Amino acid sequence: MRKRTRILLLRRAIFALLILGAHLLQNTPGAFPSVCGVRAFFLLSLTVCLGLFEREVAGALFGAFAGVLWDSVSPLGDGFHALLFMLIGAACGILINTIMRNNLITAMLLSVLAHVLYVSLYVIFFVVAEGVDSAGWLYVRYYLPAVVFSVLFTPLFYLLVRTVMRRTRLPE
Repeated sequence: MRKRTRILLLRRAIFALLILGAHLLQNTPGAFPSVCGVRAFFLLSLTVCLGLFEREVAGALFGAFAGVLWDSVSPLGDGFHALLFMLIGAACGILINTIMRNNLITAMLLSVLAHVLYVSLYVIFFVVAEGVDSAGWLYVRYYLPAVVFSVLFTPLFYLLVRTVMRRTRLPE
């Protein structure tokens, strides 16, 4: 196997392990503290950061992997997370390739947009459509603070992914 292929496989294996670790941290009860009952969405922040560095196709595949893991523990997922995370990972890669620069400010901006989009679609499809009373209050009281809490971890994931990318730089 060529050195370039080995490095690429090592990098992608590390990213897959990061996704698994974020999944365990996010979805294991008591593994990470919640603030006032609000949990962080680590998988979405990590998907955005991976999409920034891995570009379109790999970002979409890592997003789909993260979404499938989240769907595996979600009672109402039905592929919603896998499809949405795949689109978010691909969109982040496309935006970095075409019109944006890859830096921490861009990562924070795209992370906020991705989290607000996810939360809004989730509330529309699984809270409002199910006929839950006071869906607006739930959106403001639980989901918007979850966006803020989740976005706080984006710099950590950005720096972690950037470090892995620098350490596993492909030879020219």
